[in-house]
Amino acid sequence: MRGKRELLASFSSRTGLTRVLETLPQRRALIILNYHRIGNADETPFDSGVFSATAEQFDLQIAYLKRRFHIASLEEVFAMMDGDTPQATSVLITFDDGYRDNYTLAFPILRSNGVQAVFFLPTAFIGTGKLPWWDIIAYIIKRSVKSRIHLEYPEPVDFELTRDQARQVCIQILRVFAQTAVKDTERFLADLERECEVSRPEAGAERCFLNWDEARDMQRQGMAFGSHTHSHEILTKLSPELQREEVRYSREIMERELNRHLDILAYPVGLKHCFSDETIRALQDTGYRAAFSFYGGSNRTRSIRPFDIRRYGVADQSYARFRLQTTLRAITGTGSF
Repeated sequence: MRGKRELLASFSSRTGLTRVLETLPQRRALIILNYHRIGNADETPFDSGVFSATAEQFDLQIAYLKRRFHIASLEEVFAMMDGDTPQATSVLITFDDGYRDNYTLAFPILRSNGVQAVFFLPTAFIGTGKLPWWDIIAYIIKRSVKSRIHLEYPEPVDFELTRDQARQVCIQILRVFAQTAVKDTERFLADLERECEVSRPEAGAERCFLNWDEARDMQRQGMAFGSHTHSHEILTKLSPELQREEVRYSREIMERELNRHLDILAYPVGLKHCFSDETIRALQDTGYRAAFSFYGGSNRTRSIRPFDIRRYGVADQSYARFRLQTTLRAITGTGSF
């Protein structure tokens, strides 16, 4: 399907159809694009699937968005939530997880274009050598020489693993882990280590995440920040008390380190099953104003849901597809391509 979409986007660009679509009226909507890592996905020993674009692709994308749309700031999004209505489509740029390449690669591009992005940080990882579960899982799978993997937890499942299939198997196993049935992270990782006959990487072997000095430098130069919880656990796997602690503690750390009031959060993973009414109550009880999901969809400016502000993910894609996809969203106010 991805290949067909790329071919269609290339055809639309070559024939001038995309250019025609760009002249059509835009909806009064807020499109939020979400990135994770910037760089070369083939060079990482960790999860290749979290790379959204190379630096060159990101530079082209930001320049295009700046030419074609109003790039919103976080304060403008708050104003939209309070009833302000822009004349056409606005776009907000966000990043999840706080990888170091957000500072070394993405930040200089944003700064040179005069564009603000919002960075959501999981505070347990910032300034440390700690690795998250998705990077540990990918590291183990990429190094396994096994041709078949069998997991018993949370339910029996088999995966065929060859060198060419490693990336797809990573995606499949990460989906298994994201299920709410997986309550015991350590058991899942230990079972995967044993089955793959690979040990997880040592903490601190490579600094993957921002430190607080880098985050403060970004903030001084116009970037905005929000919480991505403390430990990046999927919140619906936790009790209401632990959910409240995750969001409270993360906010407390960020306000201390950045010396700024903070009241927004992006749900880890962000799919519909990853947050609940209990999660929203935990956010409200701890003083949050808004939270961002990650299952797609634009936001009509008169009806933005403050604890389910929708975002589209940016995946590795051609410039032609990025251009057509963003244009279609601006025309329709919904949908993906």
